[in-house]
Amino acid sequence: SFGGNYTEVPNDTNGGTGMAQLLLTPGATSVSGGLNDVGGADTVFASNFAGPDDIRHYFAGYFQDDWKVTPKLTLNLGLRWEYFSPIGEEYGAQANFIPNPPGSAQYVITTRRKGDPLSSSFLSTLAKDGIALTYRDQFGLVNAPKNNLAPRVGLAYQITPKLVAHAAYGIFSAGFEDIGGAPDLGENYPFLYDFSFFAPDPGHPISYPGTSACSAPCLATLENGLAGVALSPTDVNGAGLALQGDQVNFKTPYAQEYNLTFQYELSPNQTIQVGYLGNNSHHLYSSPNLNVPTVMLPPGTNPQLYVPFPDFGRGATYVTTQANSYYNSLQFTFERRFSNGLSMLTDYTYAKCRGDDANLLGIGNAKGYRAPYLPGFGIKADYGYCGDDTTHVFHYSGTYQLPVGDGKRFAGSATGALNQVIGGWSVNWITTLESGLPFTIGCPAGATTGDFGCNALLVPGQNIYAGPHNINDFLNAKAFAQPPAATTVGQTDFTPLGGAPTQAHGPGFHRLDFSLFKDFRTTENTHLEFRGEFFNLTNTPQFSNPSFLDFTNTATFGRITGLRDGANDPRQVQFALKFYW
Repeated sequence: SFGGNYTEVPNDTNGGTGMAQLLLTPGATSVSGGLNDVGGADTVFASNFAGPDDIRHYFAGYFQDDWKVTPKLTLNLGLRWEYFSPIGEEYGAQANFIPNPPGSAQYVITTRRKGDPLSSSFLSTLAKDGIALTYRDQFGLVNAPKNNLAPRVGLAYQITPKLVAHAAYGIFSAGFEDIGGAPDLGENYPFLYDFSFFAPDPGHPISYPGTSACSAPCLATLENGLAGVALSPTDVNGAGLALQGDQVNFKTPYAQEYNLTFQYELSPNQTIQVGYLGNNSHHLYSSPNLNVPTVMLPPGTNPQLYVPFPDFGRGATYVTTQANSYYNSLQFTFERRFSNGLSMLTDYTYAKCRGDDANLLGIGNAKGYRAPYLPGFGIKADYGYCGDDTTHVFHYSGTYQLPVGDGKRFAGSATGALNQVIGGWSVNWITTLESGLPFTIGCPAGATTGDFGCNALLVPGQNIYAGPHNINDFLNAKAFAQPPAATTVGQTDFTPLGGAPTQAHGPGFHRLDFSLFKDFRTTENTHLEFRGEFFNLTNTPQFSNPSFLDFTNTATFGRITGLRDGANDPRQVQFALKFYW
């Protein structure tokens, strides 16, 4: 990085001369009392390339049978067994940090890589923080369950000739996932490591340790590149390393799903369906991070002094299977099958999804973990709405073949060119109305602790949506309050952490897609189709959740500045011709 550190006016780092610094060639000064070799990069990050060659195995067996017990009752029975192996590495290049308390914590490397060199700094830092270095001949360095049995049962019962009941229950397992490589045990030290170099001051350049390709002092210029950096694990400074880990005794994530529905025939072409559908999911992936404090600290306190392993970095990724979520819904469906050219489907769902899980990649998360290792608090205190919780969902879709033209109700005797013009038209539509997605209001007015997160408190008697409730003022600032700050180290009053997450839901989603089709019969076996398709016909903007969440700034709090559906939001119109043969 060439940030202008060597070319700015001293102590005036406005970042405007980076290009000048890039072009500056270090050399001997020509000014009396000047500084030699000024130039080059002012920040350098260098890393080796790990490139783990990951492997995993999957085995499964199942039994399934449909049993017609009586003419009115049919049972669907099934049992499935699955084994999801851990994620191994072709050449054994893996290391796993097991964060037991100091004295029993372990840093485990596969036995196949026992001969790989390690830096003396890393070894001494492990010993200093009570972490034992061990080697293990184990695929993936974690234990994978082998008892993943998943029964399924379903039934269909004809209560009357027009009324049918359906019910089902099943367990469904999920295996190891390499979600964005977070974490990948093949990217732990000594298989992946970084070096950082910073300018000592505006008058002295970065000087690499030196190698045979660029002997010391080797300046960090664009021409030298990284030739002077010795990319060797033995040169790594153990202090500050972030050690990643996977839970050793992994639990297989699974979901129990269940439903009960009643379907009634109103007429030969019309049915209604009412039902309940739900699930609960357990041992879901979560990442509470590693080496973070377990006691509450007042603002301004250095958290590094209160972590279990103070000589290593804070907040490294740690994957566990300890989270849970629950979903319950009531559903209504009306369906009209083709009759007189009309087919339509209407459905409405009222649902709630809550849990304490947080997506490993942070995608779609409505909450995070404030104090995952604080006794009496943990991730359970961050139980709230799921990131995709949608309370109300309404869809109305259909197709209508216009009753005009040859053989239709109107102009049924039309032939030739007239029929080609007025006949063969149909319209299609999909209307979507959904309530908004949840989000969390944090504590913007300064930290309330020195180490944990914080959620805003709700003010009793205040409606969070009171006021204009538009894109400029979506929320009521008076409905939120800042918790008090922590005052002592290790206090057991959790008030500074605030209230529950996901206090609000954002704007809803409202969209009408419409299309107009026309068939031109060309021969007995071929035809040409004209399609006019209108996405978001009403050009309704689908606003995202508010971007400004500092409730102490009433001028901007609750302001929405983005769209939920991005580039797909504006009305789009397209025309096409398709030839069928």
